[in-house]
Amino acid sequence: MVKLLKAGFFRLKKDVIFWLFIFLTIGIAGFTLFRYTSNEGVSLDKIINEFITYIGFFIAIFVSIFVGKEHSEGIIRNKIIVGHNRISIFLSNLIISVAVSLLCEIIYLLVVFVIGIPLFGKMQMNSTEFMIVLLNTILIIISFCSIYNFISMICSEITISTTICIIVFIAMFIAQGAFSLTAHTNEYIENTFYDENGNKHIISKELNPNYPGDEKVKQARLIYLSIPQGQAMEISNNNLDYLKQMPIYSIALIGIVNILGIYIFSRKELK
Repeated sequence: MVKLLKAGFFRLKKDVIFWLFIFLTIGIAGFTLFRYTSNEGVSLDKIINEFITYIGFFIAIFVSIFVGKEHSEGIIRNKIIVGHNRISIFLSNLIISVAVSLLCEIIYLLVVFVIGIPLFGKMQMNSTEFMIVLLNTILIIISFCSIYNFISMICSEITISTTICIIVFIAMFIAQGAFSLTAHTNEYIENTFYDENGNKHIISKELNPNYPGDEKVKQARLIYLSIPQGQAMEISNNNLDYLKQMPIYSIALIGIVNILGIYIFSRKELK
């Protein structure tokens, strides 16, 4: 495993897609900061969590091409010939994909913190909330990498795997939008106001005539939170209601996808 990781990280030094991912991350961080400079009342929290909604797309492209090259150039076949087992090959590519993706997330945060704090002030989240958000962000990134690594490892054609990964991201984006409305529907419509200290006060509330029922809301919420892009939207919108539940969904997804991926790849006939 160690030799596989060393070889993989060595490949990154000359990998164009890797460096493109890095520079795009820096560019997006700068563009996001610039875009919000003219918006009054925007907190640093919103900008910090903005990248998670885009990163899944970039991970799809990076992983599918990086792993796809191992198929197209015969690297995986050579690894097996020299004695590496398939589980180690599968997991090493996953680890490298996660490491690169987390590196880009860290770069984004560093750029936002360094430039954003002087412009927008400090975060409104406390340290505990930030750590929970960060944990969920890490798990979402691992979820994206697991899905795309699974696709790329079992698909030998780089063009097909890249296309499928992009389609999967688009499908997740559409699915989270479709289930979001129902998942966030409240049984009651509340009339509220916030005092000078930011405390919420309920003036009145009445039954929501469009409420679909508890069962449908629970089902929609289950599907919504099971989709990495759905979790990403929750974080991007600074919705902290489900942060403690989201790691359960992420860990379950990561486990299922990787176990299934290892099983299929271990039995795959390589060309």
